[in-house]
Amino acid sequence: MRVWRLTKAEHALGLDGEGARLWGGRWNNPGVAMVYTASSLSLAALEVLVHLPPQMRRAGALPPFVAVSMDLPDSLAERLDPADPISLTVTQSLGNDWGRGRSSLALRVPNLVIPQDRALLINPAHPDIVQVRVVQIKPFRFGDRLGN
Repeated sequence: MRVWRLTKAEHALGLDGEGARLWGGRWNNPGVAMVYTASSLSLAALEVLVHLPPQMRRAGALPPFVAVSMDLPDSLAERLDPADPISLTVTQSLGNDWGRGRSSLALRVPNLVIPQDRALLINPAHPDIVQVRVVQIKPFRFGDRLGN
């Protein structure tokens, strides 16, 4: 399967989950490493936009990014379909348990921006991390209609 992430160029090859480990996220608390990816480039872009402060979007100060596409075997991902509604406490607990348990390399989870789409969490501590292959890294710029 192919997954995507947008990141700063200096983090493009990073599959260590260090940012999520330091700061936490929707599916983990600080201290649990994971790499957040999306099922499409457009979903990865939406995720970045919803996490940027509104003043950055309005001022046309969107930072430069790179789009990173990665491939990994479908068979190494499990799917999680938690019941609605999904609270931050629930998603972090589920993600923490999965990340610490190392039951699979990847976990498909609902995306909270577009719930019909999937995010894919990658566990950098899983022994199959060597099966994740970075396919392409390309400069990414949001279109002018978004203020860049």
